[in-house]
Amino acid sequence: MKTYIDTGILLKGYVLEPDTPEALAIIAAVGDPQLFSHVHEIEIPNAIRLKRFRREITKQAEAAAIQLFRDDVKAGRLERPEYDLVEVFRGAEKLSARHSGDVGSRSLDLLHIAAALEAGCTAFASFDERQRKVAALAGLKVIPAKRSAKKP
Repeated sequence: MKTYIDTGILLKGYVLEPDTPEALAIIAAVGDPQLFSHVHEIEIPNAIRLKRFRREITKQAEAAAIQLFRDDVKAGRLERPEYDLVEVFRGAEKLSARHSGDVGSRSLDLLHIAAALEAGCTAFASFDERQRKVAALAGLKVIPAKRSAKKP
């Protein structure tokens, strides 16, 4: 099973958040290398920087987390899948047309799902309920199978 892990889960490998243990278990179960899309490339460092902006981490922790992320890319633990980037954007628009009016999908979430589909993934890991719903509607197996009501 080829699995695409969303930023919200991958991020927890670089900064501590309430769901970090669950996220790390998913990352470990998928194994190396994890797929690393063009969306992850901007979204993960930006999410880390936003944590500093919100005063959740220090500037030193921000720099260390971004360096760990870059080290994972360099070491091949994160690997760019083969896909047509233009088709990813087309796929995201198709997903938007089919589902955003009903689900309330965000553009970046749709780009992740479209990248997963374009890369030939059969599973999609996310904690975001709207993203999980669209991924399932697009035919992807959603991981984890269920989320508790308390989690996002």
